[in-house]
Amino acid sequence: MKFKNLLFFLVMLPFLVACSQDNDVLVSRNLQQFLDENNTIIEDGVTAFAANANANTNLVHIFYFPEEGATNVRYYELTDPSLDENNFANYRRQSLNSQTVFGGKLARFVRASALESYCLVTYFLDGELKISSPIKLQSQSKTTTYSDNVVINYKTRIEPNFTWEESSSADHERYFQVISNEENNFLSGTFTKETFFQFYDEDNVTTTINTETPKALEEDEVYNFTMMDIGKDNWVTNIIEEQFIPRNLEEFVAFNQEKTLADLFAFAASANGNIENTYIYYLPITDAFDFRYYETENTAVDKNDFSNYRRKNLSSSPRLGNRFGRFTNNTSKEVWCVVTFSTPDNLHISAPIKTQNLSKATKWTTDVLINYPNPESLSPIFTWMDERAAETERYLQIFTTDSNAFLSGTFTQEQTFQYYNEANITIDDNIHTETPPDLILDNEYNFSLFGLNADNWTNLIIQKTFIAAQ
Repeated sequence: MKFKNLLFFLVMLPFLVACSQDNDVLVSRNLQQFLDENNTIIEDGVTAFAANANANTNLVHIFYFPEEGATNVRYYELTDPSLDENNFANYRRQSLNSQTVFGGKLARFVRASALESYCLVTYFLDGELKISSPIKLQSQSKTTTYSDNVVINYKTRIEPNFTWEESSSADHERYFQVISNEENNFLSGTFTKETFFQFYDEDNVTTTINTETPKALEEDEVYNFTMMDIGKDNWVTNIIEEQFIPRNLEEFVAFNQEKTLADLFAFAASANGNIENTYIYYLPITDAFDFRYYETENTAVDKNDFSNYRRKNLSSSPRLGNRFGRFTNNTSKEVWCVVTFSTPDNLHISAPIKTQNLSKATKWTTDVLINYPNPESLSPIFTWMDERAAETERYLQIFTTDSNAFLSGTFTQEQTFQYYNEANITIDDNIHTETPPDLILDNEYNFSLFGLNADNWTNLIIQKTFIAAQ
């Protein structure tokens, strides 16, 4: 029995060795030895470059473009960062997880390490072994920055062009642009040496990974623009990511010319303790649908010119007793913005809102004085202070139950309000349509106050939970 096992092992040994050598992780074989076993080698044949993950310098993505039919993709790295990156004998294969990006048109290895070194990507195509240029991993010394700093203009409604600032890095060599759809599936991939790209015009395109001319974009569809600034060592110093939607607000209004334009109430505020997030609150009405957010490039443009507004696809959620909706915009950029929605006969558009995250960040507090002047009734008086009272045009008060059921919504110009007393409110602007119910003794309620200025920006937000008492 032992003899049979030995004989089987001897027969299978060459196959086991071959499998181990093909792995290159179990067997100590450098890249040069692997190259020596292949007849046709194409250097600089793989498009590859690397960047650290957003806000994580200990995680590096090594991007590569696998041509159709590419097989046996491998990742190699210097055995010691101090070795010569141009000597293939110094590279050893490593086993890294790989992910597809842009719907599989590109892929990336994921490397969890802060160590800076050189790496290479290889694969086979049509019997030829292709190798990328050396990539210098520089996540610590030249950290990749992420932003949305791109200006998008339109040659025609469906022909956007993109302009961005030149990299501050002295060694930038080329810019890689990807256009993808809302699901981030690949539409176009191009390289330029200039900080400009026109979709779709190859006049200044140096190379492309497109196998055919990309299809025309469609109006009102959501698309993504990604730009990577690639240096001479194939390290990415800057990544720009921005969403865009062909068709501006003026064009959208013209598309809905059969509808009557109507108003809607909306305002904005910076997030609590985070000026990088903007909240845009809006008040929907019965039969409302197709809720949209539009913004301008900056605050210097004419706020009343609808052609200056471009749609942005933001997530929305119910707020304030589910009576309001709220868009969340992950930026501190100051712009003019509007909210729109449709009803069967009308297109509703809010008054322009000037976001002021940087210049006048919203103050969030719980400071409000609550008094009960009449011991026989639950009619508390709420009084507050406002550091920007001279700028605040009106105050919105919202009451909800502890289960988030909406009770009332009122406006005052004074820094006080009594529940429920209409003595100092502007009745025509009430959010509720029926007289609010009386408070119930010992029940818990929520009080929210918004101090709004002339540009529909929120100077002050007060949120306070209280228990009805006598």
